[in-house]
Amino acid sequence: MVKISPLKPFLPKDPEEFCTNPYDIIGKAEEQQLKKIPHSMIHLILPDGEGDQKYQNAAKVYKQFQDNQIITKETLPSVFVYRQESDQFNQQGLIVGLALKDYEEGNIIKHESTRKKPLYDRINHITSSHVSAGLVWTIFKANKDINYLVKQIKKKKPIFDFKKYNYRHLLWQETNPAIIQKLTELFKKEKVFIADGHHRAASAAEYRKRNLKESNASKESDVPWQYLLSYIASDDQIRILSNSRVIRRLSIDDKEFLKKLEINFRVLPMEKAFNPEKKNQIALCLKGKWYELITKETRFDLLRDSLDVVVLQDKILNPILGIIDPRADENIIFLGGIQDPNEMEKYITERGNDLLINLYPVNIQDLEEIATAGGVMPPKSTWFDPKLLSGLVLHDLTEK
Repeated sequence: MVKISPLKPFLPKDPEEFCTNPYDIIGKAEEQQLKKIPHSMIHLILPDGEGDQKYQNAAKVYKQFQDNQIITKETLPSVFVYRQESDQFNQQGLIVGLALKDYEEGNIIKHESTRKKPLYDRINHITSSHVSAGLVWTIFKANKDINYLVKQIKKKKPIFDFKKYNYRHLLWQETNPAIIQKLTELFKKEKVFIADGHHRAASAAEYRKRNLKESNASKESDVPWQYLLSYIASDDQIRILSNSRVIRRLSIDDKEFLKKLEINFRVLPMEKAFNPEKKNQIALCLKGKWYELITKETRFDLLRDSLDVVVLQDKILNPILGIIDPRADENIIFLGGIQDPNEMEKYITERGNDLLINLYPVNIQDLEEIATAGGVMPPKSTWFDPKLLSGLVLHDLTEK
């Protein structure tokens, strides 16, 4: 159901030095440290400057990287296999171009809405720099034929093999037209879901739309800006962690809050910090005291409504705490990827916040089913881990 394409991207000469985390999870302290490294990807994805100047600076940095051969262009159409390894977890997927026409037509399926401010930022970045600098993480349902070809590609020696952020990162390059064609044929039968990178995908689609209008090119033309830089992985190769919430200040008295919770939940005091062990069980830490919440409702009209992130929004955040838009509300902090409940507890006991809501992770099959049905999940519903490095492959959008 989707069209994939090989790429002729820029690759870094020194990926260990060059590559970074995705721009949207890099905090200010990490950004400042990375900017001490002259040849770091950070200067491209989070450029210095204010207003439009920072986007102009991104374009300058991108050209400097090319001129100084910090990155070099591949001449052969290629697909790549990217693998991350640690003692706890391994994952791998393909890096390819995905046809943005399929994104526009709904064959690349979304599960979250985009927000105006970050979308505006990424549109300005891509239209100024003319490069897709970060991977859009997509998934497909496990397919033994595709996975077999991935194994075949991995029989070669990887072109990159280095350690960063507690993971070993390996990248294999495949230029054999026969293997690329087999992959292309197989993906024609696959649905693809966006896991992470909705704003990067939407900005690339907007860039394509503007180019189609300005160039009068065919929607079928085979040029770089018709394709989305994507990491596409089998759904048995991913891990979703919880994306828990911290509420800085409760707007009501503790006793009143607990009483209101009892309308929709069984509220059980607990002796110590814990993680939920199943869906519709929520772990809550109120000013240092832990409670187990179990939803009283057991039947839901829609699968989406059964998700704990939806239950949280509909039964607690909105009606009790008055948090209508969690993305925009400054009273909420998201704790993506933290697995140790004792570490989460420190946000209450050591950092002076009032409430921690520790959620069970969303199931990947639930995500696929909801997205297929056209459902939109609440913001920050998932935390895919480990994050994909930015800078392994840079997709130049110009027609060179």
